Amino acid sequence: MTAFGITATDTEMGKTVVTGALAAALRYRGIVPGIYKPVASGCIRKEGGTLVSTDAEFQMKCAGYPEEQRSEVIPVVLEAALAPAEASKLAGVHLDPDNMLRLAGKCIASHKVTVLEGIGGITAPITDDFLVKDYFKALGVPVLIVVKPVLGNVNHAVLTAFYCQQMGIPVLGFLVNGWDEAKAGDLEKGNLYYYRKLTGLPILGKLPQMTEAQLGNPEEIARLAEQNVQLDRILELADKATE
Repeated sequence: MTAFGITATDTEMGKTVVTGALAAALRYRGIVPGIYKPVASGCIRKEGGTLVSTDAEFQMKCAGYPEEQRSEVIPVVLEAALAPAEASKLAGVHLDPDNMLRLAGKCIASHKVTVLEGIGGITAPITDDFLVKDYFKALGVPVLIVVKPVLGNVNHAVLTAFYCQQMGIPVLGFLVNGWDEAKAGDLEKGNLYYYRKLTGLPILGKLPQMTEAQLGNPEEIARLAEQNVQLDRILELADKATE
């Protein structure tokens, strides 16, 4: 069993897209991927009052999961677009870290490969006393850091990588989301150079910005992931990190 986490330098870096892309690639290799995120905030309330996570919908489509498995992908959904610790207080929902870890462990144990999406950045508070770093640390899984080639992200990437390592969480490397080879200039290429130079960590993929049509097509997402992400190396590094 292979498992690794997806974290990022900030919110809106593309953790959900990366998680879905890796799940789609695994699916079209003939592997049923495990996908799990313990809680999602900023969810959409539909007619009838039901809260729905668009993250779960996207990842389920990528992985080929049926609707009845929705609660296994993201079991807790919150409406406020805040860190779970705050969103749960507003909703009057108790978040139980032990149950989150139990369900994550169940997902890992029942799949050959599991991709575990985090929430926000590595220090985002899931509860007042349980941060994302505590979640990955307790599971004993390495993480892949999602970055974007934008101004200021070198600082965030280096700090995220070093913080994870200081907390005893192995870092596989970086995965760049939203890369445009045709438009990459000094800023974008410089980011890649300094990600590697300042951390000693590899860049394990440069996933291009996808159109809405592409994001709606799991087979196309899988193709782009296979072309632009070093999936075999990620799996190899994840296995080595947990030996």
